Amino acid sequence: MSALIRLNDLTFSYNKGKENQVDAIKHLSLEIERGDFVGIIGVSGSGKSTLLYLLAGLLKPDSGEYLYGDTDIAKTSENKKADLRNSDLGFILQDFGLEGDRTALENVCLPLMFSKCSWGTMEKKGRAVMEKLNIADLCNKKVNQLSGGQCQRVAIARALVHEPRVILADEPTGALDSENKKILMHLLSRINKEGITVIMVTHDISILAECNKIYKLNDGEIELIKEETNEKV
Repeated sequence: MSALIRLNDLTFSYNKGKENQVDAIKHLSLEIERGDFVGIIGVSGSGKSTLLYLLAGLLKPDSGEYLYGDTDIAKTSENKKADLRNSDLGFILQDFGLEGDRTALENVCLPLMFSKCSWGTMEKKGRAVMEKLNIADLCNKKVNQLSGGQCQRVAIARALVHEPRVILADEPTGALDSENKKILMHLLSRINKEGITVIMVTHDISILAECNKIYKLNDGEIELIKEETNEKV
């Protein structure tokens, strides 16, 4: 089976060519199959978030190849990368990234606002995914009225509303207590079992049990530390 994502000898530096250059990603090669649940661990500053931004096409590698399917993302225009993010990628952020003065439903529907959907269609899709995650009762509540755990579930619903193929999660449990960590990981596992590829970066090794592949990123270099046969695809 061909990989969904292939990184070949990828490099990326901040402040390239300057005295304060930081080599965040060093000749990194990685393959991710459809349906994988990948955990990438590492301490703060190890390059985890940089790698996630490269996968999202938000950063352009200095060298190397990034293939998403048959598309070389490193050579793709910004407009096409934006189209890819809107169609194929969903994001879950540590700080949730929600707009506090909007309702939970409006936040969930935000990714659809880049499409040509009517508000009625967006609302229908938003409510459907919130019902799926058992948070339909939060639809009309303002985000600034929600708990941390509720905000994270709204953020997951927002990541799923446009039916992405890949979820990119950046320290998704960082702002959660232990009980809400369990709830989040259960939801991500459920999503993954439905066929969505999940790529999660974290420093918290306690949340990695659901991952079929675990990598350690250290000083921009990656090492596979766990691999199990993926039977979901």
